[in-house]
Amino acid sequence: MLSVKMREHLRRWASVYAVKIGVLAAILAALCGMVGWIAAETLVVEVSDSDGACGHAILTFAGREDIYARTGVAPPAEFDELQTAATPQGQSYHILRAYPVSVTADGATTQLMVTGGTVDDMLTRLGITYDGDDELTPDGAQPTAAGTAITLRRIEYKEYTQQEPIPVETEYLDTSIYFRSRFQGITRQVRTGHDGADNVTYRERYVDGELESTTEIARETVEPMVTTVVKRYKSGAPVSHFVGPEIVNGKPANGVARVFTSCRATGYSASATAKGASGRRLTYGTVAINPNVIPYGSLMYIVSHSGGNFVYGYAYAADTGIAMMDGRAFIDLYYETYDESVKNEVVYVDIYVLDRETAAQYKEQNDALLAADHIVGM
Repeated sequence: MLSVKMREHLRRWASVYAVKIGVLAAILAALCGMVGWIAAETLVVEVSDSDGACGHAILTFAGREDIYARTGVAPPAEFDELQTAATPQGQSYHILRAYPVSVTADGATTQLMVTGGTVDDMLTRLGITYDGDDELTPDGAQPTAAGTAITLRRIEYKEYTQQEPIPVETEYLDTSIYFRSRFQGITRQVRTGHDGADNVTYRERYVDGELESTTEIARETVEPMVTTVVKRYKSGAPVSHFVGPEIVNGKPANGVARVFTSCRATGYSASATAKGASGRRLTYGTVAINPNVIPYGSLMYIVSHSGGNFVYGYAYAADTGIAMMDGRAFIDLYYETYDESVKNEVVYVDIYVLDRETAAQYKEQNDALLAADHIVGM
């Protein structure tokens, strides 16, 4: 418990310093209020834009109208977009700078000032639609940038079908039938051809209403073209269409079993359906022989004895006749027209008969050639 003396001492001290303590407290309270007011009225600001500019500033209430000048970033222009956000330190401002984009579609070009978006966004903004046939450049999903030029081309397709002629063509068959000098240079038309017809479908491509291209997309023959066939003389060209070993120096390169030289050959013809004594249908490349000398079915190569001006070619022994049996002629060459048999009269030929093994190698191919030969004179 304090003594009377101590209590008196404290009373006197308090009376002396109370006023000073009060004044000091008032001053401290005023300072705290001032600091709080300044803190409330001061803002840390960050300003940036899409061009890469950036700046910071600490602003009081009086200086907020000067944000862009204080940060060194240009204020938003007419078409720019301002984005704001609160930060722990104050406030951020981000300016999306507008850039030009051009859109050309439907005969008009429109200039836009935009702050972003894809090519499709630009078209949507203008109310322009397009379909899968139309051509859009750049692609609709591509983001735009300053200077992007968008072009939309309207594409339309139209199809139509028309009948078109197939012009007749002339096919020339080379043969040594006309080997005699008085017949060389003549030609003989063995088939008269005619035009054919195709149904042809075309697709037209229109770009912005103008025809750009026409493409054939389908063709169907409704009337086949038939070629005109003309025979003409060519030295060494075989009369027969049958095949065998390669001809080297005027004779088969291999497979020769027997040779008959300078044999008297005559010519004959028959109806288109005629068959030889062997039962084989007669055509170029079938000949009459004495089967006791050359058996039926033998494959041989026949060429004129005096040289290669006349080549009958590979032939099958398929027929016989009195002249071959009594020796007046060694061989009778078949021609598919009487006129050709007369023109060839008598000619002396060399005959190279192939062995059975070699002939068998060509049987399937020659049977197919015989089956495909249905036109007399060809």
